Amino acid sequence: MEKVVGILRFALMREIEGREFYKDKVHKVTNKDIRELLEGLANMENDHVHFIENLMKKVQNNIEITVDDVEQAVVRSDFFEEREKSELVNGTLDQMANDLAILRMAYLIEEDFEKFYRQSAEKIADSEMKKILNVLASWEEGHKKALLEAYEEAMKNYWDKQGFEPLF
Repeated sequence: MEKVVGILRFALMREIEGREFYKDKVHKVTNKDIRELLEGLANMENDHVHFIENLMKKVQNNIEITVDDVEQAVVRSDFFEEREKSELVNGTLDQMANDLAILRMAYLIEEDFEKFYRQSAEKIADSEMKKILNVLASWEEGHKKALLEAYEEAMKNYWDKQGFEPLF
């Protein structure tokens, strides 16, 4: 049980850090679509914080946790699915470069979250907790994919606006 609580405590700290990052960066991007993406991620990370807090309470009170608890907690947001691809071409080149840097940092945060949950799932013996950690990893993987798409689109538009495309 101590191992599970330790994993959840660390996960909680990381989710809070992620939420605060998104809330802070929302005000530092110039592109409306990127701002909406970061707002959506801040809200989802906030949901993760509450979910993990509830998991910790159950574990500490020896209440059985099942993967059904996770699936019921997943409020499937169509935010990423419905987000139309738009031209991320507003602002100056400096503003676009700033937005790109923020998207890149956000991607790395989600990648770290996903790796943490997957690695934790590998190290835990409890089969239900293993499933729960893998579901959490999948949530983060979805965030990561959405950020990568936004980053790649913004990068293409950044280079298009300059009239140059690097060979990469």
